[in-house]
Amino acid sequence: MQTHQYLLPSPFYIDTVLPMLEVNIHSDPHIIEYLGIKALRSTHPGVRRLKRQQQGHSAHGNKVWRSSFVLMDYLTTYPPEHNSSVLDIGCGWGLSGVFLAKHYAAKVTGIDIDQSVAPYFALQAEVNQAVMDFKARSFESFSAAELAEFSMIIGADICFWDEMTTPLFELIGLALEAGVERIIIADPGRPPFWELVDLCAKTHDAEVVTRRIDHPWNTEKYILIIDQT
Repeated sequence: MQTHQYLLPSPFYIDTVLPMLEVNIHSDPHIIEYLGIKALRSTHPGVRRLKRQQQGHSAHGNKVWRSSFVLMDYLTTYPPEHNSSVLDIGCGWGLSGVFLAKHYAAKVTGIDIDQSVAPYFALQAEVNQAVMDFKARSFESFSAAELAEFSMIIGADICFWDEMTTPLFELIGLALEAGVERIIIADPGRPPFWELVDLCAKTHDAEVVTRRIDHPWNTEKYILIIDQT
């Protein structure tokens, strides 16, 4: 159940995104500038300092993943309303949330089971002058009342273990029951992601699209979309 999208650029993309792409990504070797957002490389002095202070990451929150860039690109075409409340699940360093907070004044809460990503999340927000909240939470820890506070849930590269599929599917179901309007999850196409897609296709009005970017890398990812608007 896979579709391809070939759409004309939105006015936001023409007026705001295209000028952003003119930024020289090599102006700072430790930062990737994309869509007006500064993504920290693992070589960034602040990142290196934090890594020296920590033992490691328990859930792969050790860098910014490429699916986040594709998700950001998708959101330029299908943006949220301004001032939306957004839950970024498995947020890692919080790049996608930074994008929404900066360009759409979104009220972003990032959650990750890995508490050790919190200082990286804070550093990524600080570098971009974005205001976001972080909580060390698992998918299973949310109640319907808590999820009802959000209009959109996003995630990128969060389906990397088989045992994550069921908790994530249950979170999606609970969120939809609570009134969350949009759920958007980007992934390179790992087997647990396709298992999640199959579950959502049977139960929810879900679709999958492919999205390709050619900057700062030439890469294609898959995006699971459930839209109740």
